[in-house]
Amino acid sequence: MAALTPALPASVAQAVPPDHHPGQAPGHAVSIPKGGAEDRLGDPVVTPLGSFGGIRYAQYDGVFEGETSTGRFRVPYRISAPADPDRTNGTAVVEPPHFVVGLGALNVYLRRDFLFRQGFVHAGVGWSTLGNRILDPSVPGTFIEGGVEEDGARVDDEIITDFARALASRSSGARPLVGKLPRRYGTGFSDSSYPLLRLVHSGDATGALDLVLPITTEGFDPQADIAAGRYKGKVLIVNSEADDSTNLTDRGIVTHRYRFYVVAGSPHIPDPLDAPLNVPFPVRGTTPASFVPALRAHFLQGHKWVRKGSPPPMSTQLRTAGDNTIVRDANGNAITEDRTGRLVPRLPFVELGEARFITGFTGSYDNVRTVQRLSFSSHRAYAKAFENKLRDYRKAGFILPQDARDMSRRASLCPPSTFTETYRDHYAEFVAIRPCTAR
Repeated sequence: MAALTPALPASVAQAVPPDHHPGQAPGHAVSIPKGGAEDRLGDPVVTPLGSFGGIRYAQYDGVFEGETSTGRFRVPYRISAPADPDRTNGTAVVEPPHFVVGLGALNVYLRRDFLFRQGFVHAGVGWSTLGNRILDPSVPGTFIEGGVEEDGARVDDEIITDFARALASRSSGARPLVGKLPRRYGTGFSDSSYPLLRLVHSGDATGALDLVLPITTEGFDPQADIAAGRYKGKVLIVNSEADDSTNLTDRGIVTHRYRFYVVAGSPHIPDPLDAPLNVPFPVRGTTPASFVPALRAHFLQGHKWVRKGSPPPMSTQLRTAGDNTIVRDANGNAITEDRTGRLVPRLPFVELGEARFITGFTGSYDNVRTVQRLSFSSHRAYAKAFENKLRDYRKAGFILPQDARDMSRRASLCPPSTFTETYRDHYAEFVAIRPCTAR
């Protein structure tokens, strides 16, 4: 059985008092499950994260160790959870780290404030020895003996599902940190999304992950695995226009367990806007088109799907011609439709034709139009039209109310500039949602 034990780099090992548990005075004994060293949870390194919506959070850094079906492992884990385990919403978001960005779903896309205000637990775990996939390369004594070799590194996807199971197990020692977690969702983006699809394909995700949410992914069709009974949970995928979605488009065969969404105009790596400046994303100022608002909306829809059985909106796809080329509107932007071929709303600035939004790894845009070139009599008329398109996007379930409010405010920061012009010409104000000074 796998176990959670503390990660104690030499620089901090002496600073952590023995038998210390967050919320208790140093020296207070922690209840440790009996039954062998593999079932022990030692004291992790604890870092207060502050309060989110009135819920105090703490970060727990430790080492997860045990054995998968192919070999032993000892890898870092990082759990962010309410300091009072009773304040969780009973759901853990399990993220395998990206080889460059690490926990990017937490720190860049979904974001801490979004998850923690709602009581989610976030849990990352090393699953490969390549780069930041190990989560924290500074932790000594880590290793992966099983799995497969890939690019000179060891990769063992099963560590992810072993960790997810351990989070809900009484004997792993996770309970004092995270409380009861009847639900666990797996998410990752690009590089870190692929092990999730492999776990669906192998069947190992069944019983470990109730929802699998790959972001900007490509590869084999999970619908076939669901139909074959290899995976019993739900799969919800959010892609950018730049990703190859050929094998992922919803074919209508397992709609009770599968959703796929694609965001027209968005690149593989969008501008994170207010993400921390130390995040190594070379995309600031590249394009305002982003799949992130849709991702956050679909994440909560998936959460409701698991909890209450309420299905998310119908899957979307890009309209294509007979030769599978993307059909574009008069402004050169992709057209989005649902699984039945019915047109669905796009991002409001894409719908209005404010520019041609060019997708790719990082994306760009050109042919930016002014209010006058968009045939509006005034900025006020433009703002009203923008608000109408934004309302359609929100009613379709593609953006949350708070993100919609931010988008609306950005469209009116610097009259007579449009949303896209403000992004291009007043980036600092755009990011901060701060009105432009008089010019």
